[in-house]
Amino acid sequence: MAIRAVLFDLDGTLWSLGGMASNPDFDWSGITAIQAADLQPHFERLGMRFDVHEFVTRFFAEINATLSPPTPDFSEPSWYPVLDRVLAAHGHRCERDDASVILDTLNSVPFREFGISAFPDAAPALEALKNSGMKIGAVTNNPKPAHVLAGQARDLGLPDVFDTIVSSWELGWRKPHHLPFQTALNNLGIAAHEAAHVGDSIQNDIEPALKMGMTAVLRRNGGPTGNGAHHEVDSLEELPAVFGVNAGL
Repeated sequence: MAIRAVLFDLDGTLWSLGGMASNPDFDWSGITAIQAADLQPHFERLGMRFDVHEFVTRFFAEINATLSPPTPDFSEPSWYPVLDRVLAAHGHRCERDDASVILDTLNSVPFREFGISAFPDAAPALEALKNSGMKIGAVTNNPKPAHVLAGQARDLGLPDVFDTIVSSWELGWRKPHHLPFQTALNNLGIAAHEAAHVGDSIQNDIEPALKMGMTAVLRRNGGPTGNGAHHEVDSLEELPAVFGVNAGL
């Protein structure tokens, strides 16, 4: 049966993680300063008078401790309890709506500040597939809300083509667990055998896609071959041909 939907991994597939991924000594001070400045008006509105910079530093230290090492069952701990604990340590609490605003603000620093950039082959491939009538989705372990990731993708110059974005943040499970993939398929109203998944990780993308009966496409990125994927590509510009789409690229 013809492919009706294509799911994409994000990090390492549609965009490069740049300096953050290649430099273990990445300087986070500039990011922290942006987050603190963006949070300041929200904290003032909520009557929170403590040092915002210290809050950001402490919050992400606790997040890192919570998420590392990853849980063996692939569950994704929520950030909300961490936020509650850090605010409580400062003598404050907030309602869920305000907590969501705080977390969105922390997660909304433009990706370019991290050295992240879209692969130049991503936008034309997405447009070609979308214009062919295919549904487009994303399944990602990037721990941010879907609407934040959609905004970040647009900011990187990618077209607004996603019919669904499933993130470990909101679902509470990360790849290679089957639930992120199944949720995306359900959202699109597509059966697994009608969908393809494109990713750069054999463990997180290729193996679960194969187990679920999807067409698995590996973006090699200079990595190993012979992994069982149905297709391997060096560039996303190859995808329209893989799926029999007239790309016009």
